Amino acid sequence: MSRLSESSLEWALFSVSLGSIILIFALAVVSAFRSEFQFFPPPSKQSWQHRTFLLLFRLFLYPLIALTVIAFEPVPRTDFALRYGFGGLLFVCGFGMAFWITLNMGWRNAFGEKRGLVTDGCFRFSRNPIYVATWVGLAGWGLIANQLPVTILLLAWSILYVLAPFFEEPWLEAQYGAAYRDYKARTRRFV
Repeated sequence: MSRLSESSLEWALFSVSLGSIILIFALAVVSAFRSEFQFFPPPSKQSWQHRTFLLLFRLFLYPLIALTVIAFEPVPRTDFALRYGFGGLLFVCGFGMAFWITLNMGWRNAFGEKRGLVTDGCFRFSRNPIYVATWVGLAGWGLIANQLPVTILLLAWSILYVLAPFFEEPWLEAQYGAAYRDYKARTRRFV
């Protein structure tokens, strides 16, 4: 593949990914200011909001993965241990922990279905341990990728996970009432 067509592909992947996460942000912000419009968390698994969120998140994630692979350039040997060793450790530990916590919480519960308030395990220390673990994984991904467009997208993902609890917490309080308020009072949002 020529460098020009590779550059065009990288730009297209970056644009699709960035556009998708911007749409997620925009729809979430609209739902924050318009009580009659709920986007995130979606009202039900069968709703257009759920399907739209999954589609947009996939249109964010899959091009990001492809861009990471296509734009990858090996680092100098002097940076090898930091970039790949430490970055790889953060990536595996962070995403591994996020996946493990999600499975223990219940996949469907993690994606907006009311399956019970989880307050044990990692949730004793943080109301959002999946987000915290994902940030660790994202830091590792950024170290390994070492590409500005990938870093921009990873930062956008990180920001999404900083803001997501502010959209989720009113929903959780509406679903679980006093039990959630008590949990919220004794457990930090992140760490």
